[in-house]
Amino acid sequence: MGAGLAMGLVALPAAAQGVALAASDPVGIARSGVQVAYGYSLEAASLNPALLASLKESRAAYLAAGMELQDAQVSLESNQKTWYSSDRNRGLAGFGAAFRVAPALTLGLKLDTPFQRHGQFAPDAPNRFMGDALDLSGRRLEAQAAWAITPGFSFGIGLGATHLRFESGSVVRLGVPLDPTQPTSATNPVSGVVEQGVGQSGSKTLPSYSLGFRWALSPRWTLGLVHQSGYKTDLDLSASLRGGMLGLYANDGMSAPLLGTATRAAALLGLTTAGAGNGRLELPSTTTFGARQRVNSLITWEGDLRWTAAGLQVPGFAQVGTPSGIVTPPATIARSKGHLGGGLSAEVELGKFWTLRAGAFVDQASVDEALVEPLVGGSRQASFSLGAGYRVWGGEVSLGYQFRQAKDQDVTSLDGVWSAAGFRATGSRTRVEGMGHLFAIGFKRSF
Repeated sequence: MGAGLAMGLVALPAAAQGVALAASDPVGIARSGVQVAYGYSLEAASLNPALLASLKESRAAYLAAGMELQDAQVSLESNQKTWYSSDRNRGLAGFGAAFRVAPALTLGLKLDTPFQRHGQFAPDAPNRFMGDALDLSGRRLEAQAAWAITPGFSFGIGLGATHLRFESGSVVRLGVPLDPTQPTSATNPVSGVVEQGVGQSGSKTLPSYSLGFRWALSPRWTLGLVHQSGYKTDLDLSASLRGGMLGLYANDGMSAPLLGTATRAAALLGLTTAGAGNGRLELPSTTTFGARQRVNSLITWEGDLRWTAAGLQVPGFAQVGTPSGIVTPPATIARSKGHLGGGLSAEVELGKFWTLRAGAFVDQASVDEALVEPLVGGSRQASFSLGAGYRVWGGEVSLGYQFRQAKDQDVTSLDGVWSAAGFRATGSRTRVEGMGHLFAIGFKRSF
């Protein structure tokens, strides 16, 4: 326990092989996000605004801080070499407040990060032609309101905006003709290929909403349902070449180049321009149903079922233009399918000061097994969490930790050879793995 608390003081949260985060505060993280029916909890109201009506306090607020840690890796069966992603850490902040303005009406405000995914692979990673860098994040601010229709039934709504930010990178190979200033032809053949990185970025702010209800069937049993909006937009992406040439090869894409190819390649890159890919970004909506039971004055548990709609899609990778035409990456990240997830959480009250929390959640795969890749992932995943709260300074200090592990998946679409004739998949088996850790610390107080 002491070691877990010491780790929590570092103040950090994260996702692993998925895009969505369980929560942005330590209480929600400790419950693995399983809390849509958790009455009397301001942190749970960040997921289901209807829970604001059940708060015992007329005014309350919490503030949380954290940081993501996540890692993806790919391993080639042919040479047993493994590549790990870098750019693993991100800061995270959460905020929530509630104000009862009438016996039947409670207003709220929340700031959270509903999803985040990022990673950068080395220039020689086998998946580089299919994308070697990604940075996707969303920061959401919503005003909330909850109406107590009856003492046991409440309805809630949240309206606000989410700032979306997206960056991606990939590697392409360009044919280098004898005269790089002219298009390739029978009299101007390709004498080698040059490898070059290209990236793109963009951002946009979109409206968001959430709708939910809470129904207390009895003093011990409560049901909750919430729907959170998805996002669809065309990002205004800007693209650019990343650094200098990464490699130079003969026409077969593997051998050493002929003399003079380096000079011609440098001239070609000087004439090369980067263009953004398809800028369509879609993040799916979620609908969650939960049932909570207060077993006794010490123990409370909840079970949730969450449906994530189909449609997760990130923009296509950037392309480059040369005197010979447009060169595009050989593939895009697959669009996701709808999938179901389920989880359990529990809280135990220990005396006047301590509250212990734990949770677990399992998600189905969001893409077919053959389409799993390391940047967005998509394989089946499970998360396990724990946390604690201590009442002090007139409020509660909480710590939360979550570990998330994705199912290891073997695919044959990532490794390939890009020669003067274009990209050709080798069919070599590549193992894709992902994991992450989530730490957070926060403080809640009523006024």
